[in-house]
Amino acid sequence: MPNELQPGVRRTGDFFDSYPDTPEVKVTLERSDSGIGVTVGWSSPDVPYAHWFLRGGGFITGTEPKDPKPVPRRVVFHDSHGAVLLIRCWARGYHANALGPGSGTLWAKAAIMGVQADIEFDRPQGLQSEVSGLREWLGVTSWDEDYDRRGPLGVTLRSVVVTQIEVGTFSGMELTLWPTWQVVPEEGRDRRVLHDLVRCITRSADPLDWDAHMNLHRAIRDLLVLSRWREESCVPVYALRADDPLTTMDGKVHGDQWREVVVQDDERTPPPTGWHGHLIAYPDLGVGGLGRWIALREKFARALDPVISSIGLRNTTPHTRLAHTGPGLEGLGFLLLLRDGLPEKAAGNATLKARFARILADVGDCLPFDGEEWAARTIETYNGLKHANRAKPDDIDVMHAWAESVMVTRAWVALELGVSPDLVKSRLADDRQPRRFQRIV
Repeated sequence: MPNELQPGVRRTGDFFDSYPDTPEVKVTLERSDSGIGVTVGWSSPDVPYAHWFLRGGGFITGTEPKDPKPVPRRVVFHDSHGAVLLIRCWARGYHANALGPGSGTLWAKAAIMGVQADIEFDRPQGLQSEVSGLREWLGVTSWDEDYDRRGPLGVTLRSVVVTQIEVGTFSGMELTLWPTWQVVPEEGRDRRVLHDLVRCITRSADPLDWDAHMNLHRAIRDLLVLSRWREESCVPVYALRADDPLTTMDGKVHGDQWREVVVQDDERTPPPTGWHGHLIAYPDLGVGGLGRWIALREKFARALDPVISSIGLRNTTPHTRLAHTGPGLEGLGFLLLLRDGLPEKAAGNATLKARFARILADVGDCLPFDGEEWAARTIETYNGLKHANRAKPDDIDVMHAWAESVMVTRAWVALELGVSPDLVKSRLADDRQPRRFQRIV
């Protein structure tokens, strides 16, 4: 078996933390539906590992380990298949006997494959991710198909080099979109799967927190979510550290080394079936438009984040969706009033009606429904949710208010990024975002 983390496959090996005096121990590494975890055991509560799990009050007085150490942020697992560095670790879940043996699980946000030392990959200098829908949106491909029609129909598929898209530098990180390809042999090597993809890459001169890198990657994903109002995935796949270069057995350094990353939630969103058009097309923006979007997302995060994240709400009520999105619309109106030059106190005291009116002033007549009627209906419905002394709104009205509010936000973003009002209006008229709901009796 190669050095992989396949779901449901347990690996037993050695365990190394950042503390020089902890004893050797055999552990089990497994990737499951609960996450990526390594289970470590102890023979008695005075073993240092026990403190990671029993520190909340599981010790009998006098059995605590001397000079206890906190849970390490990184640990290394090693077996006959290779090494795995687990990063951003925390301890949760254990079983132990009083004064006796026990075991607990150390969970990790990500696994860096092949790393044998305690290297700060939780603060990388480079990160690559795969964002679903990005290649199609950019309109690029890394494969050339050549059909031979002179005799029996034949096809030649050839990989091609596509120029990288240099987006720019943001918060100390260079952002690049890299069209590329990949050939993946399936188990048994009887089949080969050809991937046509675009990697989103951030690089920084100094190590930056993992979330700082991922925030820029998710910005690209969020733009695609708003454009088609469809869930898109953003999965980190490779990470880079300057102190982990590609080194051969003779000790010579041969440049950067991108390490494979495994995360628990690595499911890619499949492409949609049938036509599913974009409200914001890449030719509308170009590279400069991507920079404008990143700046807009940062400045209006309090308004846009609740709306974007509402698409991921599952098995929830209509009231939860509107309660999640409503503050985003309130925030958008407030931030626009501030941008107009209104003092913060005056903008904060502005009524919901005034805030919605400010949003509509930008959106104009681009909506496929009457804007003033939307504002009146949504204000009444939203206030009905917030105030117990008002009539509880009907679920269908709540769903309509939520969906139309989402469309208003999407239209505002498209216009703010420079898409022409005529294009926004025509595209929204044919948009696939659900916004009309019927009660099932």
